[in-house]
Amino acid sequence: MQKSGNGSQSRVLHTQIFQELRDRILAGDLKAGDRLPAELKIAEQYNTSRGTVRQALTALVSEGLLQRVQGSGTFVSESAPAQRRSIPGVAPQATKSIGVILSDVSDELNMSILRGIEQATRPCGYQLSFAYAEENTQAMALDIMRLKANTDGLIIFPLSNVSHDEAIAQLQQESFPFVLVDRYLSDLDSDHVTSDNLGGGYRATEHLLILGHRRIGFAYGSVGNLLTTSVRDRWEGYRKALYEYHQPYDEKLVCNLTIDKKHDPSAMTFDEIMSSPDRPSAFFAVNGSIALELFHAAQRRGVRIPEDLALVGFDDLHYMALMSVPLTTVAQQGIEMGMHAGTLLINRIESQISGAPKHIKLPTNLIIRQSCGARLRIANESSVKVQPS
Repeated sequence: MQKSGNGSQSRVLHTQIFQELRDRILAGDLKAGDRLPAELKIAEQYNTSRGTVRQALTALVSEGLLQRVQGSGTFVSESAPAQRRSIPGVAPQATKSIGVILSDVSDELNMSILRGIEQATRPCGYQLSFAYAEENTQAMALDIMRLKANTDGLIIFPLSNVSHDEAIAQLQQESFPFVLVDRYLSDLDSDHVTSDNLGGGYRATEHLLILGHRRIGFAYGSVGNLLTTSVRDRWEGYRKALYEYHQPYDEKLVCNLTIDKKHDPSAMTFDEIMSSPDRPSAFFAVNGSIALELFHAAQRRGVRIPEDLALVGFDDLHYMALMSVPLTTVAQQGIEMGMHAGTLLINRIESQISGAPKHIKLPTNLIIRQSCGARLRIANESSVKVQPS
């Protein structure tokens, strides 16, 4: 038979294999010490690839239900079934374990948040289990299903570009404790801990307005568009600052940018915006990666920062102070965000708080460096006085 090569079909089969094997282990059909068939045999049974089977088995190993023995095969874990099997009418025993699901493991802010989560949870005796959804809806659903079975609660970094997530909504329907961190879902009122993204967007834009800029661009990318609540709130802050400083909002200055139009044909490339005769005099970049791409495009096109273009970013990433022109940016409190998320979840798990969802919003900090030419502007345009209404 021809094996499935379609990506979406593989993800569906990955979930199906995981769930069916898991159910058989928890039901006792597969007992402690039982050896599973070889990966190729399972792949033939499901008419899929060996890689899809390996993904499902790896998830079960991470859950503690399977263990691999080099040279011998994959076996049902000796202790897993007795520990995990649910008994009708009996509440599951607390595991003192918290699951953390990340959407992007390469993000520097996410790593700071993780450190904060660990600082809050470890002294309380909780162990952390991790999963990485990597901006994939089906992977997120599978990770939630897997971790929910073995933890007392979840801390979830929601996916970009979505306002609703069915798997997360299901957690709320089941009253399973969880906290969203870094961003929230606009269609779901739930516990979440975020930065004051609106306030940060306002301060970044205000800084440029005070320096005399009038045509200020708002730059974002297709991954992390205006459906992403953190991005949308920064955009709202940008709009609010323009309004309060009596500047018109111009949709043409809200720029969806990309490195390669193959990824998003509707977007403008960074080099195109730098070459445009109608380029804004300043940009507020919605995150660090967008700011860095704008910076590099400016260098390629001979656009001087800050003399020809002012630039403000969001996220104080480690390299921003070390750039050839150190970048003005809005800093978030990543560690503190993680600590608040961990504490809030433990309070939910241990029933120390109840009632309506809690929304915790941490202040941001504008770090002024050299990419906006603050000193240059003050020297050359000291007569400019701009005041908000």
